[in-house]
Amino acid sequence: MILAALLWGSACFVFAGAAAGVPEAEELLSRVTTRYSEENAGRACNIRLAAERISGITLDARESFSFNDAVGERTRENGFFEAPVIENGEYVPGVGGGVCQVSSTLFCAALEAGLRISESHPHSLPVSYIPPSLDAMVSSGSDLKLFNPRSAPVRIEAQAEDGVLTVGVYGVKDGLVYRTESVTLARLEAPPAREGDVLRPGREGLVSESFLCVYGEGGELISRTRIRRDRYAPVQGIRPREGDLPQKKPK
Repeated sequence: MILAALLWGSACFVFAGAAAGVPEAEELLSRVTTRYSEENAGRACNIRLAAERISGITLDARESFSFNDAVGERTRENGFFEAPVIENGEYVPGVGGGVCQVSSTLFCAALEAGLRISESHPHSLPVSYIPPSLDAMVSSGSDLKLFNPRSAPVRIEAQAEDGVLTVGVYGVKDGLVYRTESVTLARLEAPPAREGDVLRPGREGLVSESFLCVYGEGGELISRTRIRRDRYAPVQGIRPREGDLPQKKPK
């Protein structure tokens, strides 16, 4: 697939050539939707670009998939833009911010299509667009890898438009229903705010687990398997230095 991206003002235009050799999907196996803000044009464009790059990919029977291989390096040369990324428990400027929303949405769609997860990683902070322990952080050293255990191919379709990201997986149904579940086990209180120049609110952390529940055709629960157990660190707030606080005028 030939792909190029252009950021113009607050709009992002993605041009893609037609994917060749993609078999017709037989049935929808799963569909997961998450939402994002269009206000950060760079982040929105990165989401659309990553969605374009995974859309139309077919995994043959017993074939593996690497998100990083499909999307490519998150660099300006590869079409990505600057947007906030999570690094060491903080949001910092980076290139490719927003791509993890695509990998996380795909992660959930793959689980609910009955695909196996060979590799996934949580963020260091909880994210707002997906339940805890159902996120899939990707970076140059961390990947999302899937495996198709079926005897028939599956196809990934993804679209990001008007603040809505949708990932669907198509293939031949196996008679089972797969559902993800997120459970918050504990909330971790943020430490007292410290003084500093760049202000930010504190944020509580979480301990959470995710599960894959498999149901039969009659709706009976066949299995409930833990996917991951994660700890998302709390964030210490930063308040103004004491000398910087406005002084009250005497009455």
